[in-house]
Amino acid sequence: MSEIMSEKLNSNVTDNFRNRLYANGKSRNTVKMYGYIVEQFLNFIEFNKDGITPENIEAFKEYLAIEKGYSKSSIYLYIRALQSFINFIGLDNIGHLNAPKRPQKVPNYLMSDEVSAIISSCKSLKERLIVKLLVYTGIRVSELCSIRVQDIDINSKTLKIRNGKGDKDRLVVFSEKVVSDLRLYITEMKDSRGKSDFLFPTSKSKRISPVTVERVVRNIVRRSGIPKKVTPHTFRHTFATSLLRNGADLRIIQLLLGHASISTTQIYTHMDDRALKMGYEKFIPSY
Repeated sequence: MSEIMSEKLNSNVTDNFRNRLYANGKSRNTVKMYGYIVEQFLNFIEFNKDGITPENIEAFKEYLAIEKGYSKSSIYLYIRALQSFINFIGLDNIGHLNAPKRPQKVPNYLMSDEVSAIISSCKSLKERLIVKLLVYTGIRVSELCSIRVQDIDINSKTLKIRNGKGDKDRLVVFSEKVVSDLRLYITEMKDSRGKSDFLFPTSKSKRISPVTVERVVRNIVRRSGIPKKVTPHTFRHTFATSLLRNGADLRIIQLLLGHASISTTQIYTHMDDRALKMGYEKFIPSY
């Protein structure tokens, strides 16, 4: 570690930091993002170890907010990454970094008729299956891309998610409304799949990318005429909101979504205007 603590930080310090993150079980996406953030900060202080001070960190936060126009949520992520890096290089004198509180925004979600319109606007079996899996399971787009055929049990209507967020495995359940499309798609793809065992392989037998799925969803939504901005994550919000509205326990929703903490799931305790009005009419007091 002595080479890391030299006055001028070695350019390899970010590689060492990434290796430590991997050793500590961090996911590939977290390692990639944290490494990128640390590189930005080190360039900001010109790799000078003595430049890692509370004052320079505050200046970096101002740079991100004013010059780059980053949101509080993005800056929060930056500070978490920098705190991890500072602990890694042993600068205990810096102490705990103050991250801005992330705004608690109401998640963007769809109503039932909007989901139906989107499904009806799918032009192929593959498009329809992508949408149905997202909206009937609430899985993340990265998890969708990583689905392997052998992890699907059509008879029990379950799907094993391997190495989800936090490198955790979990079991999710899918609706009967997914079964027929899923069975037909697997049958049709059997001969053209090649050596790949991914449910949605590319022409080179690799897994489909999240960017490709986002583009597919964007095109379907445009055809449906729905003016809302809809991403694959919107379907995850829609799934959780629908479960809650139908009376599901927060603990069940937490397990299905793969949240590490129930506090993350509690963001879905919002209600849409229609449900709010129905609740008011049902429970309005009489004076």
